[in-house]
Amino acid sequence: MNRRPPVLALIGAAVASVLFSVLLLEIALHVVGYPRTKTSHQRFYVEHDPQRGWRNVPNADGWFSTDEYDVHLQYNARGIRGPEIPYDKPAGTYRVVILGDSFIEGYSVNREDRVAEQLEKLLSEQDPSRKYQVIALGTAGYSTDQELIWLESEGIKYQPDLVVTMFYMNDVWFNGQSKYWRGEKPAFVLDDGELKLTNVPVPDPNAGKKDKKKDKESGRGLKHWIRANSKIVALISLSLENSPGLRGAATSLGLVAPRDDEDDDNGPRVSDELSVFQKSPPADTQRGWTMTEAILDEMDAVAQQAGADFVAFHIPFKGVVYPADWGPILAKLGIPQDQLDPNAVKQHFDAICKARDLDCIEPTAEYVRVAQTLKDGQRLYYVQDNHWNPGGHALAARILAKKVEELSKRGGTRPLAPRG
Repeated sequence: MNRRPPVLALIGAAVASVLFSVLLLEIALHVVGYPRTKTSHQRFYVEHDPQRGWRNVPNADGWFSTDEYDVHLQYNARGIRGPEIPYDKPAGTYRVVILGDSFIEGYSVNREDRVAEQLEKLLSEQDPSRKYQVIALGTAGYSTDQELIWLESEGIKYQPDLVVTMFYMNDVWFNGQSKYWRGEKPAFVLDDGELKLTNVPVPDPNAGKKDKKKDKESGRGLKHWIRANSKIVALISLSLENSPGLRGAATSLGLVAPRDDEDDDNGPRVSDELSVFQKSPPADTQRGWTMTEAILDEMDAVAQQAGADFVAFHIPFKGVVYPADWGPILAKLGIPQDQLDPNAVKQHFDAICKARDLDCIEPTAEYVRVAQTLKDGQRLYYVQDNHWNPGGHALAARILAKKVEELSKRGGTRPLAPRG
């Protein structure tokens, strides 16, 4: 007479079979490298710089992966994402130097999809008789002050015909600060109406940081280690991104990390950066606007002295282009909705351009218009990430191409404006 195996033995065998299958799947996913390990911020490609605070690591090469994009990043010997272009400009070449932050570094899109590369392609198609080169001096986290320093030390060496700075709303706060979540940074102050650079050389923030990170990681335990290293957990997380309800349940069970459980440095409070949308912003924000105006004016002067036109381009905030995103994003401020003005940044930017007689592009209305005409599922910005997707970069390139055409018809650089 056959005796049936004990129930516990059957359960044990089933559990062992499942665990073995899970192990095989984990190994297979690691072998094929899918999904890629999320890197949160591209901090692996950044190092200290005594003049600008930080810079991209020269000749760095690697991947930057999040839940929404998977991008191969390559930097040249000057720490610039893209090919190394000689400073000497070939005869008959029209050069555009674009300065900016992560939008211009473009770590959220493939290099050929960035505004710089798309602009160069559009310009070449518009005028095949002329050679165009667009050089993107973009580094994540930079504000307008660091872009001015980079323009003076590097940008003008390329002998640009046009200098474009891509202004973003969080530039305002950090143009008045000497610290960012990446570490300390240079900061300008106004001395009798003149810009004076302070906090340079910038202190190196890396001393003792490795030990602190090691202590922090040692206390996180097995659950965090699994979330950080398991490809299966990463696959589950990726699958749940478009299902908020399921993700919430998985988070409560500890299967995926909460949104704010990242390996990033301690960043500034969200309210600091977004305070530019308050109807009655704090004094530091107002000071940031004062510094922003002076820095943009100085960038214009530096470009003109180098024989180049200057254009300031306002990158619209995602929550302004997509009103449905406005509430959830700005709710982090913790202040009533009626104390916020989505048009505040646009209005301040326009006022600076008028007061300083700057050539500016304020494309918010165009971004809103195009966003409303796109089919369902098509966007100009990512859903979770606040950066442009390839469509957002393409629109910026089209707008800038029209500006270059306008400048060429106007006949070159406008005469130097009186200072003061």
